[in-house]
Amino acid sequence: MEEPIFIRDDIFKSGVNGLSVVANKCNRCGKIAFPKTKYCVHCFNKEMTEVEISRRGKLYSYTITHYPVSKFNPPHAIGLIDLPEGIRIHTPLVMGNKEFKVGSEMEMVIGPVWMEDGKAVIGYKFKDINN
Repeated sequence: MEEPIFIRDDIFKSGVNGLSVVANKCNRCGKIAFPKTKYCVHCFNKEMTEVEISRRGKLYSYTITHYPVSKFNPPHAIGLIDLPEGIRIHTPLVMGNKEFKVGSEMEMVIGPVWMEDGKAVIGYKFKDINN
């Protein structure tokens, strides 16, 4: 089996429950940084600990494009998800049967996000849990 291609090498961790997405937590002030950083952007501490981020969050905002965007075919949705850790992440959204609604509960899906040279590129996206 071929090695997977990841959108970034430093944001995934393999565990007993499969792949998870990881961030850094500052050992001094406790703030979370995603994607991971070499130092805390809040207090400039360099001591950081790797932590898994939640797979659930709330949709803060979104847009749907009807033109090709980079490696995504139209229509394509992208959004901002607020996670319980106090971070907001920018992510592709899974298009469903219903329209998106700001404040909806969203769940992370880890898997192929596009194809590159005939190989699946593994990333994350979020889907509405009620869709």
